[in-house]
Amino acid sequence: MARTAKIVDREPPATEAAACDATVAWYDAEARAYFASTVDLYLAALWDRFLDKLPPGGRILDAGSGSGRDTRAFKDRGFRVDAFDASPALARLSSAYTGQQTRVARFSDWSGPPGYYDGIWAFASLLHVPRPQLPEAIDRLAASLKPGGILFASFKVGAADSVDSRGRRFTNLTPSQAELLFRRSGAFDDVQVETDEAPAAHGEITRWVYILARRSGPG
Repeated sequence: MARTAKIVDREPPATEAAACDATVAWYDAEARAYFASTVDLYLAALWDRFLDKLPPGGRILDAGSGSGRDTRAFKDRGFRVDAFDASPALARLSSAYTGQQTRVARFSDWSGPPGYYDGIWAFASLLHVPRPQLPEAIDRLAASLKPGGILFASFKVGAADSVDSRGRRFTNLTPSQAELLFRRSGAFDDVQVETDEAPAAHGEITRWVYILARRSGPG
């Protein structure tokens, strides 16, 4: 029988909860516009960099899946994909687009089966997790990777956190902060960090930091 993710009851501090709630509320209110602005973005270079490190037909978790664009791209390449997103409205649109259920969950209440996934894809999603909660979120994701499994994550480059004009909160990282964060986890035996400039969801050219981290153990 297939194992599925479960939800555990954890509440962030009140001020962080309010900021996270406001971010999710924005995605719910703007779900259709956000879906339309992101679903056709073609990320082949990033997809290939990630997928080339996974076994053919492996199992992937799309963590913070947004429109479902990446879930569908991975399925089209023969991978088995589970997905979750914090926004119920986006989860409904993603489910319709991918033809499978996108679970509704936040990083703070998601817990997956241990050693289950060959790869976890967290594209522009962990960046909404408050900085104090990031180590725990990363450790939880790492625990769901098989030994040798790959975690991909992306953050906007910056030394301090921010709230944009739409009311969304971001945890920004410099490349050195990103590398230190993932190496301090102790769950990974290889951490690769790169930066690039690419459009964000609404077309703004943004500087990104990309992390590919390999779960400790034989792969």
